[in-house]
Amino acid sequence: MKRIILALALLFALGSSTRVFAQAPQETRVRFYYYPSSNIYYNPTNTEYWYYDDVSATWTQVKELPSTVVVTKSPRYTVYYNGEDVWKDNATHMKKYKGKKDETKAKKN
Repeated sequence: MKRIILALALLFALGSSTRVFAQAPQETRVRFYYYPSSNIYYNPTNTEYWYYDDVSATWTQVKELPSTVVVTKSPRYTVYYNGEDVWKDNATHMKKYKGKKDETKAKKN
């Protein structure tokens, strides 16, 4: 009887540990500043920018923007993303903040 209980306990322990290791690690929620007029993201934690490089047709992460890319500092919006690839939500950000950018201009005039 002791062997059966010990075997069941061992099977239960192995089954539990397998489930723990099978879980995918959760990505950390990262804060970015989004500049809609330039369509650029800035991560203040690691001081890096994401911008769309027309030449390579890809999103590029850099510490320093090339001289051909100009950041218009206003308006700026804080956005959050689970991980580093915030540009994957770019279509949503462009749509969401385009109207707000236009409203800001209208208020200034």
